[in-house]
Amino acid sequence: MTQNSRLQYGTVSKRGKKNKVWIGRWREEVPGPQGSIRIVRRSVVLGAVEEISSKRNAERELWERLKLINVGKPGASGPMTLRRFAEEMWKPSVFPSLKLSTRLFYDHNLQTHILPVFGEIPLRALTRDGVQKWLHGKFSAGMSWNSVRHLRTTFGTVLNAAEMDELIRQNVVKKTRLPRRIHSEEPPLVSLDELKSLLKELPEPSRSIAALIVLTGLRIGEMLALRWCDVDLTAGTLRVRQTVYEGQFDTPKTKRSRRVVPLSPIAVQILGLQRQGSGTALIFSSAAGTALCRRNLLNRQFRPVAVRLGLKGFNWHWLRHLTASLLDAAGTPLGTVQTLLGHTSSEVTREHYIHAVSSESRNAVGRIEELLIGPKWTQMQKVAQKGSLLIH
Repeated sequence: MTQNSRLQYGTVSKRGKKNKVWIGRWREEVPGPQGSIRIVRRSVVLGAVEEISSKRNAERELWERLKLINVGKPGASGPMTLRRFAEEMWKPSVFPSLKLSTRLFYDHNLQTHILPVFGEIPLRALTRDGVQKWLHGKFSAGMSWNSVRHLRTTFGTVLNAAEMDELIRQNVVKKTRLPRRIHSEEPPLVSLDELKSLLKELPEPSRSIAALIVLTGLRIGEMLALRWCDVDLTAGTLRVRQTVYEGQFDTPKTKRSRRVVPLSPIAVQILGLQRQGSGTALIFSSAAGTALCRRNLLNRQFRPVAVRLGLKGFNWHWLRHLTASLLDAAGTPLGTVQTLLGHTSSEVTREHYIHAVSSESRNAVGRIEELLIGPKWTQMQKVAQKGSLLIH
């Protein structure tokens, strides 16, 4: 029996006058004489309209019955491969609810890494060992630990949906382990002198954008989506309402990302110099009034200057790291830093954005020092010689 070229979803309709029922119809391939295949139209009574209250629920009932055909059990038209499930079921149902950046992220991982290896394998033939060897192979080939983690997350998300649809008994990706992580040294935090040199050399509009990101902690997408109606120069505040990615505007990354950010006098001055529009006009835009492309700004203006100054690996995102570290160095409470950056969790702020040694850490080390050398040093040496305390 040959494999269907597409999934069978079927159609539903009502039948009857007094006692109305839902009827499900679909087409099925069945063996014909001499190995030929013929198409047979089939139908089934799904239930009374009184019991199944909506057409959507009737369609769900029909889909449950068609799983045997689509999955590839005995009597089915062919096995459900990972590629078929991802392209025909998972993406159509999941992608419409995701942000553009997330859709592109998932699709890149699928098309570039996952489907070329596992795409033609039936869902039920996927194994933990096969996925585990693939993950370790990616890491051994030089892919970063975080990138391998993202691949595992994408793969696991797809199979979670297959498991929920009862197309597989268990998600084998959940049973895999990530390779042992080797922590790489973080790039050194840019000094204020280096930042001043960077801002001095950058052409507009990157100079103003970079300065405002440091002064406000906004993400690059949030900065490029700012409109004049979001800014109150008199009150010295701006409101983050949108973000933009690949020319498409969307809501900010998280609920906490929708926030009001205070503006310093310098930030107000920079924004004032940009004043060329009003209302819903973008603050930073192309000659046609459309949103600027973050990649073009980075590749054509930002990165060449950063490389010339010796700031390798520096990008828009590191400006937010610099903001967080400067706020921390100024003694700003962690909760305030979290609010200004729009983070959902303070742990994200602490672990990934603050790179400076906090004042609390310095004070704690100072207190240890006071405990150690509070008495005269000669007295501590005598105690050590008696064996009560050994100091090297």
